[in-house]
Amino acid sequence: MFECQYNDEMEAEVKRLEAQARAVAAGHPEWLNACAVCGAELEVVDTSQCEICSKK
Repeated sequence: MFECQYNDEMEAEVKRLEAQARAVAAGHPEWLNACAVCGAELEVVDTSQCEICSKK
């Protein structure tokens, strides 16, 4: 039980750090996340692309 919770927390932290790294790479360290393709601001950390880029 504890191991599963720990894994979930670590996975969430990795996603948050990756999202923050994309925002910094886009030139906006104050954002939570940025699109990996076009650099647009994303409001959630669960995705790496905006809707427009994900449809391409």
